[in-house]
Amino acid sequence: MPLYLRLPLRTAVVLLTVVCFAPAAVGTADRVPASLRAPPPPNAVHVLFRAVSDCRPSLPERDRWRIAGVIHCESQRHGYDPLFVVALAEVESTCSPTARGRNGIGLIQVSASTARVMAGEAGLPWQGASMLSRPAFNVHLGLRYLSQLEQRFRDPRLAIAAYNFGPKRIQRMPAHRARNARYVRKVIARYEQLVALHSASQRSADALDDS
Repeated sequence: MPLYLRLPLRTAVVLLTVVCFAPAAVGTADRVPASLRAPPPPNAVHVLFRAVSDCRPSLPERDRWRIAGVIHCESQRHGYDPLFVVALAEVESTCSPTARGRNGIGLIQVSASTARVMAGEAGLPWQGASMLSRPAFNVHLGLRYLSQLEQRFRDPRLAIAAYNFGPKRIQRMPAHRARNARYVRKVIARYEQLVALHSASQRSADALDDS
């Protein structure tokens, strides 16, 4: 299947206009619009909520809505398909905002050193690694970094590989090997599964509407 990480407004998910807060405005908490505190009608955020719920059902419902709202907003801000961002979060942390890996923290596992640089470039306050447990801050800085890697390598698969292995290692690795690394295949496979699941769900909903 082709790789659709970046899509125009007509994406795999029908977009819903919501108020997206800049990460600098959510320093005390990852605030989301009041409309997201209760299940809205079927729309992009609802699709993402279901995906996050499948990924980590143990999270409190309020947190799952918050993460869905953050992914919706930040994917639009950075030009990614939100289902790709969910796939990235699944592979990186199984959608845990407090996950701590060997080199990263939070939903999409951003390292403190990378986050500090990205925050500086974005003009955002940096108060230490604990900030990466905040979904809005984490996803904003992680996608900013991924976007830079895409510009640098001019290949989305190489960018995904560099996000995991680091750009210096990818520069030393044969391109075909990096593009087909297990991590890259895992992220893309989950993304394609989410797209297929959403498409099937949408077809079923359309069939019910037509009946």
